Amino acid sequence: MLLVSTSAGDCLAAAASVGSAAWTKYDWNASAGKGSSLFKEQGGVLCISSQVPNDARYVRRMQVEPEKVYRLSCRLRTEQVGVQERGAGISVSGILAGSRSVTGTGGWQSVEFYGQTGKNQSTLEVTVGLGGYGSMNSGTAWFKDVEVQKMDLAPPGVAVAALRPESVGAAPVGGTGRSAGGLDLVACAAFGLVLLLLGGYLRSKGPGRCKEAPTACTVAPSGAGLDRVDAGILLALSAVCLAVSLFHLGGHHAPESGWQSAVAGNSVTIELGREAELSRIYYFSGIDSGAPDLGRFTVSARGPGGDFVDLASFAKDQVGAWKYLEVAVRTSAVRLRADVPGGRLNEIALVEKGSTAPLPGLRIGSSNLSAADRGKPENLIDEQDCFEYAPSFWTGFYFDEIYHARSAWEMLNGVEPYETTHPPLGKLLIASGIALFGMNPFGWRIAGVLFGVALVPLVYLFGLKLFRDRFYAFCAAFLMLADFMRFTQTRVAVIDVFGVFFILVLYYFVLDLFPREGELPPRSTNATLFLAGTAFGIGAACKWIVLYAGGGMLLLVILKTLAELVSGAFPGVWLRFVLRRVGVCLVAFGAIPAAIYLLAYLPFLALPGPGHGLADVVRLQEHMLNYHRTLKAVHPFSSAWWTWPLDLRPVWMFTGPGNAAGTVSTIACFGNPAIFWLSLPAVAGAGILAFRRRDARLGIVLVALLFQYLPWVGINRLAFIYHFFSSVPFVIMCLVATLKAVELPGRGARLVACGYLALATGFFLCFFPVLSGLPVQEQYLAQLRWLPSWLF
Repeated sequence: MLLVSTSAGDCLAAAASVGSAAWTKYDWNASAGKGSSLFKEQGGVLCISSQVPNDARYVRRMQVEPEKVYRLSCRLRTEQVGVQERGAGISVSGILAGSRSVTGTGGWQSVEFYGQTGKNQSTLEVTVGLGGYGSMNSGTAWFKDVEVQKMDLAPPGVAVAALRPESVGAAPVGGTGRSAGGLDLVACAAFGLVLLLLGGYLRSKGPGRCKEAPTACTVAPSGAGLDRVDAGILLALSAVCLAVSLFHLGGHHAPESGWQSAVAGNSVTIELGREAELSRIYYFSGIDSGAPDLGRFTVSARGPGGDFVDLASFAKDQVGAWKYLEVAVRTSAVRLRADVPGGRLNEIALVEKGSTAPLPGLRIGSSNLSAADRGKPENLIDEQDCFEYAPSFWTGFYFDEIYHARSAWEMLNGVEPYETTHPPLGKLLIASGIALFGMNPFGWRIAGVLFGVALVPLVYLFGLKLFRDRFYAFCAAFLMLADFMRFTQTRVAVIDVFGVFFILVLYYFVLDLFPREGELPPRSTNATLFLAGTAFGIGAACKWIVLYAGGGMLLLVILKTLAELVSGAFPGVWLRFVLRRVGVCLVAFGAIPAAIYLLAYLPFLALPGPGHGLADVVRLQEHMLNYHRTLKAVHPFSSAWWTWPLDLRPVWMFTGPGNAAGTVSTIACFGNPAIFWLSLPAVAGAGILAFRRRDARLGIVLVALLFQYLPWVGINRLAFIYHFFSSVPFVIMCLVATLKAVELPGRGARLVACGYLALATGFFLCFFPVLSGLPVQEQYLAQLRWLPSWLF
């Protein structure tokens, strides 16, 4: 039952305020194609039961008054709800605040929280649920007597949350997120036009632009190759970027060996060697080989009489990370019992009261095992040097690594991959790092880091072709190095960076289809098409965002062909020329990418058992398409397409518990304000420049940018600011092109550009703790929250 109160003590039936609308259900696992929780509604009691970690809620929309304080409350009880993650409670869709979190097993109790509606807010969505964003949980929770009560004032000393989600264009469930934010784009584009006209005016009032003599900053025409200066710049940029990217990346060790019970009831006894007063029992969950994540274990301790007494039970939830149980027991041995078969644990660590180090001297005692178990019980205590008292990204998965890094390991070990909503090549590239360095944070992140580093010299090479000036090519590469999003997205084991890299490679080759006056193309048109098609195929096999680049590439090839037909710059008969070009394109953009894409599925085709044939590869493509087309979910850090250039809503990837008092460790993904906040004026300026100068190559940059960005305008699914990552290199090219166009004459011509690079560097250094997870004082972090929507 939902009750709504118009004033303190005056409750009305829900039907009077919200009509006959029933509770709807939100199930993150179901939306992601990973199973679902059990929802039951009986006798005015709502029940959510989840065997695997999930973010599951009942949701109900109701009418409210703007700028009023409301008390939201309910009664709930829980059973076997994990104690480390967000438990059961009441909240409102789209915000992080809510009632206190109830975990464990217990009887009926009341929870509440207070909030204030926003200006012009007329509705809100009340939620009661289990788990939450970035903190999924398992167990069972029951809810009743849900009330929303309008108050005159909140009680003294009680925190009042904002009940209106941040106005940053976050898309509602099932919505596109298309809002009036488009007006911001128009306004910023107009501002860019003003800047460009102002720059042109200042240049016209100067003493005249000197003709540039060949200097170290001028490069030879395309095709002349790179010289020692270019090689030195490339090496320096790569070395600096690599050093910065590797700093505080993650540990080189994580528990890899483990024990997996094949039979319910199997147990392992861990002897302490002496009596100790334990405060925490840690466990590191491994990836189940050929089994779903349904592991559940009970921990018991030896009592004074020698019998074992149950302490707590836990569900094997997030793999690849340390978890712990809070206990208070004096014992000489701990027993771990598998309540259901198939769950793999890689390590157990016991912490004595008053200590932060694992108890030494553990050994395996009597155990109840079966021949079908995988791994030895000794594996549970053989990697104590990998222990981390305050679990963090240093020793375990964070953010979407729980999908991509996990699936990379599974593909490497011939196990059915957990994540199938993206093509496999990106995960295979992650797997290459695991194969070389092991299943540890450094191993599963290094491939993305190397591709992220390679983006910087690639942008330099792209800039050389575009600007024919080393200085401005360097500016573009340096801005790529200093961008926040490049840094964060390439240091977490996700697949985005691989797609972005090959998108840029694709357009790097396409630039050669449009040589500048006086330049000779470095290779034949057909060879360039084959190279671009190969990059397209590799990128598409990593992530489907590269398909947008394929559309831009096809448009540019059509324009190139039409230009050749109009100018008569083609051999032989025009019809034969067109047919030959179409044939080359079918091979370059069809046959070659299709072959590469299919080859990426060879590990899947090699898996044992049925369901791994060519027909199943086609089925997976249908599954991917349906997933991305029909995904309807809510997320506190989602954002609409128009907010991305404005840098309004970062994605909060990680926050670490257990830091020293007053310090925090956090990782957020967003853009460098020096780049993002000037992106719209710069793109507007680049558009004017390309039109006025008939600059085909700058036009290619704009086409690439539009094809990577504009499809998100019409995509009806949850989206995040990191979906703008593939547009960032082209935004940077527009920035540098505009910067070059408004360059003032004289000796200090490039001081403005250098000052701008210094500003971008300053921002990067200031925000480095937010991007890297480096622990800092909370007060310092608070000073960096420049916008209300910057939550990290």
